[in-house]
Amino acid sequence: MMCTTLYDAANSFVHQHFVEVSMSEEFLALRPEEVLELVGCDELNVQAEEQVFEVVLAWVRHSREERESRLPELMSKTRLPLCRPQFLADRVQQDELVRCCHKCRDLVDEAKDYHLMPERRPHFPAYKTRQRCCTSIAGLIYAVGGLNSAGDSLNVVEVFDPIGNCWERCQPMSTARSRVGVAVVNGLLYAIGGYDGQSRLRTVEVYNPETDTWTKVASMNTQLIYSSRKIQG
Repeated sequence: MMCTTLYDAANSFVHQHFVEVSMSEEFLALRPEEVLELVGCDELNVQAEEQVFEVVLAWVRHSREERESRLPELMSKTRLPLCRPQFLADRVQQDELVRCCHKCRDLVDEAKDYHLMPERRPHFPAYKTRQRCCTSIAGLIYAVGGLNSAGDSLNVVEVFDPIGNCWERCQPMSTARSRVGVAVVNGLLYAIGGYDGQSRLRTVEVYNPETDTWTKVASMNTQLIYSSRKIQG
């Protein structure tokens, strides 16, 4: 039990401090499978998907001869459609490693199509376009739900204060939710649908940071997972 708790705590730290951790020698020494798992994780705390791309390139270049062949896999885990079009054109597309790889160029073209042809967006794989599961209210970053190492859905909610550089637990959700959609509207945080470990959910609950309370609101008409919503109002 203690080992599982420590493993979960270590994973949580890496997810919450992903960019900082990625600059360490320990991260650069990770095995490809470990980096693939991290890059594909919904719980990464990043300001923008561009940061994930830069981390991937830095890891590959650290041992280019051994790792260059893994770049297509890593880029497929990076949610390139969430990158800004200018970044895709000026940074990703122009990178030497990307230009030398046919599969990587195809992934960039796919991401550009996401911006150029909005009518095709419903047909994109959900995992490539959903936001990472951290969201911000009044400068604070909230991590909502997720999975533990045993694959169990969590009702845990944590908040990060960038100024104080610390994480704190909030009131947990009434329902455990992984693959949960989150939205911020008028200073309130909505947890939308998700998966409780047994079934897809259509329930919705809303968090008030001023009172540290969750309240259930009307359920959706359909069950929904892998939702990504970020609306600041």
